[in-house]
Amino acid sequence: MSRDSTDILISSLARDLKPVRPVRPLRGEILRVAAVGGAITIAVVAGLGLRPGLAAVPGWTAFVAMAIGLAVFGLGSISAALAFARPGLEGRGVALALGSGVSLLVCVGIAAFWLRAAPSTGDAVWGGARELPCVFFSIALALPAAFFATYLAASAAPIHSSWTCVLTGAGGTALGMVAAHLTCRTPGAWHTVLTHALAPAFGALLLVVPITLMLRRWQLTAQS
Repeated sequence: MSRDSTDILISSLARDLKPVRPVRPLRGEILRVAAVGGAITIAVVAGLGLRPGLAAVPGWTAFVAMAIGLAVFGLGSISAALAFARPGLEGRGVALALGSGVSLLVCVGIAAFWLRAAPSTGDAVWGGARELPCVFFSIALALPAAFFATYLAASAAPIHSSWTCVLTGAGGTALGMVAAHLTCRTPGAWHTVLTHALAPAFGALLLVVPITLMLRRWQLTAQS
């Protein structure tokens, strides 16, 4: 093949290539999702007010520990989901997922220890059906942050889409639960620990399918 024909072939192939979109920095996208979750929390707390009765036993300690644990777990899981959407950052995604999970467990342990040490209030550990509205409320509040994180993941290169979707569902629900936790009206101190801690798992199960479908759709849109 002559040099001229080689140059023509290369030029022809180059014309068919599409420019590669740069992947936005991970830290900036994490901050954008955090801003969405923070705005929702502020709006909900401003509209509904804080959970009543915090001045009574067992007080603020368990309540604040759970709020911190949910916030750290939510932001850490979303960060891990976005990291898994970037080739080469899988190790960071694993570290973020494990770190956020351990943080939530530590905060649950602190809250549970405080409740066990405080004078008994006679509250049941599990209140049955009355536990569920708070969970569904947190999942509803999770949708803006979770779907926004899904959109950001689709604009990157989510080769580990299953991990991205599960972590986005769990992290988004945890961020939604921060607002639900701060304003929760369901009686019972144990409710704010056990039920609120389990909400991200329920959110991941319920949201993984719609998040997966949205991720695939937005991937196709980004590639077109």
